[in-house]
Amino acid sequence: MNGPNIFDYATSELSQDAFLCYLLAFGKEKYKMDFPKEYMLAHKFLAKCGIDEKEEILSVGQQVEHIDVLIITTSHILIIEDKTYTDEHDDQIIRYVKNMRKSEEKFLNDKKIKVCFLKTGDYVKSYSSSDESVLQNKDCCSLRRKNLLELLKDYYKCNLVFEMFYKRLLSVEEAIEQCDSENIFDWNRYKWFDFLYNTLIEKKKVFDIKWVHNPNGGFYGCWFGSHKLGEIEKYKQIEIHFNEKGTEFVDLCLKCSSESKEKTQKYKSDMEKWQKESGFNRPDRWRIGRTTTYATKQAINVRDIQNFIKK
Repeated sequence: MNGPNIFDYATSELSQDAFLCYLLAFGKEKYKMDFPKEYMLAHKFLAKCGIDEKEEILSVGQQVEHIDVLIITTSHILIIEDKTYTDEHDDQIIRYVKNMRKSEEKFLNDKKIKVCFLKTGDYVKSYSSSDESVLQNKDCCSLRRKNLLELLKDYYKCNLVFEMFYKRLLSVEEAIEQCDSENIFDWNRYKWFDFLYNTLIEKKKVFDIKWVHNPNGGFYGCWFGSHKLGEIEKYKQIEIHFNEKGTEFVDLCLKCSSESKEKTQKYKSDMEKWQKESGFNRPDRWRIGRTTTYATKQAINVRDIQNFIKK
């Protein structure tokens, strides 16, 4: 495929929903003879979700009861919560399962519910049930970009749409590999996630990584190393800011947060001690609030970031 790729333009989660519906619709029995490879791929997807790949796919729905993709097989209901860069929120999957149970006649008919949390963009956490009385963790699975690439690699050439989606996901992996391993200012968002994720996992840190929106356009944030200090919590944060060329600057921050700015103020001397021990400067503009950036330093290379994570 040398022409333009529709998924370079159709980048929303709704576009990804449509692709998943398209792929899984080939799993219906009526397509088995005319589209054998597409049929097989749809059933390989079921197997990844813990459903016997021999089961027949009866129906494929999009945005049914607010569910991104709803698949009904011979003996299962498969709820696919489809994400690119966002996270699950407000126990939405548990709510979907409860709604399915309330609509038992319409949807269940003694079918078992399975959940697939699919995320092709940045990811940190896998999905697990927040309420095992409603949904057991054994009935949940998480699929990532690399899982989809693995599924598609033997089948994408049989279908132009499959090929375009595969090439789009592959381009992300290639973008990571093509970044200069030393010059952090050439790194793109994908490379930053890959580096931070793998480094923090290696150092056995508890962490979170996500895009943080603010009036200046936002930044890519990673926070870790949380410790309680009396009534406040102190932690480290890495902030990656981008411009049209790539990475603009990287701030290494010492942060603290509490229930109120008055409580934060009480621990000023402790934070000053942490700042001096770390050899960091106070930010040019700062104010004490519930969450305060107490000290900061700009990273200029990979070693700066690795040392900040390690200490």
